[in-house]
Amino acid sequence: MVRSAPRHRGDRWPQARTSVTTTDLDRARQLLRALGYTAHHPRLSVPARRFVLDLTSFELAGTGAGLGPVGVDRIHYGGLLRVGYEPDEDCVVIGQLVSGAYELDDGRSTRRLAAGDAFLLAPGHDHRIRSSDKSERLVRIALTTLGRVAADVTGIAPGGLRFHGAEPVSPVLAGHWGATLRRVAAQVLLGPDGLTEHVLVRAQAIHELSLAALAAFPNTAQDLLADPHRPPGRTGPAALRRAMALLDAHAHEPVSMEDIAEGAGVGVRALQAAFRRHRDQTPTAYLRQVRLSHAHRDLLAADPADGTTVAAVAARWGFGHPGRFAVAYRAVYGVPPGHTLHR
Repeated sequence: MVRSAPRHRGDRWPQARTSVTTTDLDRARQLLRALGYTAHHPRLSVPARRFVLDLTSFELAGTGAGLGPVGVDRIHYGGLLRVGYEPDEDCVVIGQLVSGAYELDDGRSTRRLAAGDAFLLAPGHDHRIRSSDKSERLVRIALTTLGRVAADVTGIAPGGLRFHGAEPVSPVLAGHWGATLRRVAAQVLLGPDGLTEHVLVRAQAIHELSLAALAAFPNTAQDLLADPHRPPGRTGPAALRRAMALLDAHAHEPVSMEDIAEGAGVGVRALQAAFRRHRDQTPTAYLRQVRLSHAHRDLLAADPADGTTVAAVAARWGFGHPGRFAVAYRAVYGVPPGHTLHR
C-alpha cells in the first residue's frame, strides 16, 4: 500500500509525504531506490514469508541557495537481511537505530549497534549490513549541502568536506543529533500545514540538521577547527559594515556566510573573527537579530482582523517554532508577539 500527500502551492512542492507497506522484496528495492537509495541491495537470509518493509518518508525541498533537498525516512525491515549499500557520490545517509539487531561494516571497522545508536554512511565506502527486524530513522542529505554549511561555520572550502568514519565522535554529540532530528521532525515536518512553504523555515531546518551532523561525526571541518595553527584572519570595520549591509538587504532570503563574505571582500573565517571582535556575536546571530526586527515591524503593521497570525509572521522570517520565537521576541521587545499584533 502506498499513500502520498505532497504539500504544494502553485508549481512548488516544498514537502511530500509517503507511506508504504509491502511484503514483496523486489517492490521494496524499487521503492527504496526511487527515494535515492540507488546502490541498495537487500537479500533475505530466511524464507520470504518473513519479509516486510514498512516505510514512512518525508521529502523536504531545497531552498535554492545550495541547501537541500533533504529526505527523512522511518524504515522497518522485518526478517533477517544482508544489505550491500554505497551512497551516491553526493549523498550522505545518517541513521539512528530504533530497535532490532544491526551490524555495520563500512570497510574500516565492524560495529554492532544497539537501540539509540547513530551511524553515518558516506560516499566512497561500500557498506555491508546485517539486520534482523530492524527499525531505523534515516536522513538523506547531500554532501554539497553539508559542505556549504561547513564553509559558513568553519571557513573550509565547500568541496573539502569529507567524513572519516561511521561512528559518532561522542555519545553526547550523538544524542544531540537525535534530539535535533526529533525537534525538526516535530516542528517542521509534522508541523502546521503550509509551514514548509516558507523558504526560511526550510533553510533553518536544513541548517540545523547539517550543523548537528557536522558536530556528531568526524570530518575535515572538525579537523580544521581543531588545528591550533589555523589563522583566524583579520577584517576591518569597513568589511564588517559591508557584510552587515548585505545581511540586512538579504534577510528575507536563505543566504550563506560564504556569499556574504565574498560580497564583503573577505574570507569566511575572517568575517567570523570580525563579528566576534567588533560585535561579540556570530554572523548567524546577527542575521537572526535582523529577521526578528523585520518580524516585529510586520506585527506592528499587521491587522489581526485580516487573519494575520503570530505563527505566520514568525514563519515568514524563518522562525519555525512559535514558542521559541515568542521567547526570543519577548527577550528583545519586552512583550509577547501577540501583544504587538493585537495592540
